[in-house]
Amino acid sequence: METPDSIALRRFFDSTRFRSGVCRGRWKLHSMDFPHVVIEIRCPDGRWLALRFECTGYPNALPNASPWHIATDSPLTHRLWPRGARRISAVFRPDWKNGTALYIPCDRLSIDGHGQWARDHPEMMWDPIKGLLVYLEAVHSTLNSQDFQMETE
Repeated sequence: METPDSIALRRFFDSTRFRSGVCRGRWKLHSMDFPHVVIEIRCPDGRWLALRFECTGYPNALPNASPWHIATDSPLTHRLWPRGARRISAVFRPDWKNGTALYIPCDRLSIDGHGQWARDHPEMMWDPIKGLLVYLEAVHSTLNSQDFQMETE
């Protein structure tokens, strides 16, 4: 049975805002089994990083996401997480919340206790009108910073 949050999420995936990123090769929807959604984001080396989002309460509640291994349908091994000297290592922290969340202002598990983020990173603050676009743009921008590194399997 569809719920208001699952309907809102489906509408987001049909939106011009999401489809524009798909057309530009920035991200793509892999699967949706509400409340979970797996979206892949293109890395600067052409590979795709999958994130599994938990979207209960969408769009009013912030989502939570962590790197995901599509082939095994399980969390991505920490050694395969993106790495970098500065920006990437600040967001992709396997030590944060035991690897269940990205350290980013638009994540449900990470926002608590970080009141300064609204001032320091307003572009990454959750906005129910923009929805998942906030999260996708923030991660895509982070991955495509100059210090990107990622192991291969």
